[in-house]
Amino acid sequence: MVKQIIKVIIIISICLPGNIFAIEMQSSNYRIQTDDSLTPAGGNSSSVNYVYNDTMGELSTGLSDSANYLLKAGYQEMQQFYITVSSPGNLTMLPSIPGMSGGTANATGSYNVITDSPSGFNMQIKASTVPAMLLTGDATYYFADYPATPSYGWNVNSNNSQFGFTVEPATSADTASTFLDNGSNTCGTGSTNGTDTCWAGFNGTNNISLINRTTRTGVSGEGEVLKFKAQSNNNFLKSGNYTAGITVTVLTN
Repeated sequence: MVKQIIKVIIIISICLPGNIFAIEMQSSNYRIQTDDSLTPAGGNSSSVNYVYNDTMGELSTGLSDSANYLLKAGYQEMQQFYITVSSPGNLTMLPSIPGMSGGTANATGSYNVITDSPSGFNMQIKASTVPAMLLTGDATYYFADYPATPSYGWNVNSNNSQFGFTVEPATSADTASTFLDNGSNTCGTGSTNGTDTCWAGFNGTNNISLINRTTRTGVSGEGEVLKFKAQSNNNFLKSGNYTAGITVTVLTN
């Protein structure tokens, strides 16, 4: 029996230093992370060229930090963006593929992304090896990478074994253009992100753009889905465990 396991590694990268924020006030629709200032005096001044906000009575302002925390205290201290991503952990592709007759196995990973960046976030994916899915202990046996350019529908020739993926964002408009389709039979055009439509393989160990969101998420985040597929045909592979190391990177825009 041939069995595949995708080892998924999640990397969360932020354009600004990552910090832990306390939530001052919130409801089901909003969060206020920076507290109001209650002081004896202050106000706004403005002209054609500037707007000036000031206050009196602020104590203990400035930067304080420790091994675990960073505090930026003071009136309207600059607020940094935050981003969080849930990790699905390692994925096991099912069902196991019989070594003699071949077959197809699938796995799905869900990533919930939350960010307050007004420019949103982008998500990329890459493999750690070429090809991505190798037989454990004997890399001379492997699933070839599906073609790197997304194509409509999953199609593996009768004498091949291949491994690939597709992306299904929570918001279709956030999909990288190469994974959009015209609702018929062509990828890289149109505005539709159908279910199981545009499949691709890894481009060596280079990052591949999956999602580019240009606005902040809601407080509950956006659920992004990656699907992986492996297919072996006509007694093409040796029995054993095949694994792929996959890195998903999410950054604020």
